[in-house]
Amino acid sequence: MTRNRLIAAAIVVVLAAAILWLALARKGGAEAESADVTPTAVVTIAPVRAQALQDVATVYGVVQADPAATSTVAAPRAVIVTRVLALAGQSVAAGQPLVEVTSAPGAALAYRQAADAVTFATNDLARVQRLFDERLVASDQLGAAKKTLADAQAALVAQQRQGADRGAQVLSSPAAAVVTNVAAAPGDHVAQDAALMVLAREGAVSVKLGLEPSAGHFAVGQPVTIRSMAGGPPIASHLTLVGRAADQTTKTLDAVAPVNGAALAIGSAVEADVVTGSHPGLAVPRAAVVFDETGAHVFVIAGGKARRVFVTAGHTYGDQIEVSGPIAAGQAVAVQGAYELQDGMAVKVAGS
Repeated sequence: MTRNRLIAAAIVVVLAAAILWLALARKGGAEAESADVTPTAVVTIAPVRAQALQDVATVYGVVQADPAATSTVAAPRAVIVTRVLALAGQSVAAGQPLVEVTSAPGAALAYRQAADAVTFATNDLARVQRLFDERLVASDQLGAAKKTLADAQAALVAQQRQGADRGAQVLSSPAAAVVTNVAAAPGDHVAQDAALMVLAREGAVSVKLGLEPSAGHFAVGQPVTIRSMAGGPPIASHLTLVGRAADQTTKTLDAVAPVNGAALAIGSAVEADVVTGSHPGLAVPRAAVVFDETGAHVFVIAGGKARRVFVTAGHTYGDQIEVSGPIAAGQAVAVQGAYELQDGMAVKVAGS
């Protein structure tokens, strides 16, 4: 009995040892297998390019009516405004009524006096002519009477051109335009030639920009890319005017760039990139630059490994961005998949 127990105990020990050995072998194999596997990311790459890069100054401004295409609707005589038929910011067609006015008492009196002067001068000339025909007056008196009539007729025509003979009058838009300012309201007594409305010809707009003198050398003709703050496609233009006296409040130089035909609202804000020159530099695809809490960096790919290189990111040029730092032209940087990389990670280049 004791012998059988010893044999059974020996068998149990052997089985336990065998189970322990198998478990240890499996663990060791898994650890070895795990040690052999390293994280690998699939990326696309692009070379660092050395090229001439534009010097760009980003400035801000506002859309304005082109001064060369602005007109004023003025009171033709002393009038009283009875109705205003258009609002500031409204688009109006050629011939569309804008303001209804009626002659002020003084203007009506001036017209009546001009008409009476013509009547009097006509009658007086007829009288002098009869006397001249009877040789009772000299020719210079006849000439003076004729001149008096001509002057009175000219004054009456001037009054009629001002609309004084009509009393009430509707002033219309001379062309398709946008009303940029309304200077009168119903009931206002307005002097002759005073502004009632200011119009900007439809589509004739420009951008007034504020240039920082320290941002570069600005000159007429430099290319400008304009972007509306409200969104929309960029607009290509150029500087047509650069001021040489800084604004006393903003300390910026005023500049103008035309945007004729662009669908921009007068008074709206814009951002613009002005190209002031060029310089040699390095550029990579924008997707290659990783921006995170550690700072801007790229991953240089060499020998199947990704090496993180911190860079300074500059201006963007379409899908390219300027970078500077410890990198050189011709080095390969990760583009797609760059945000998944870590320093030293093994990589596989897509398509290779």
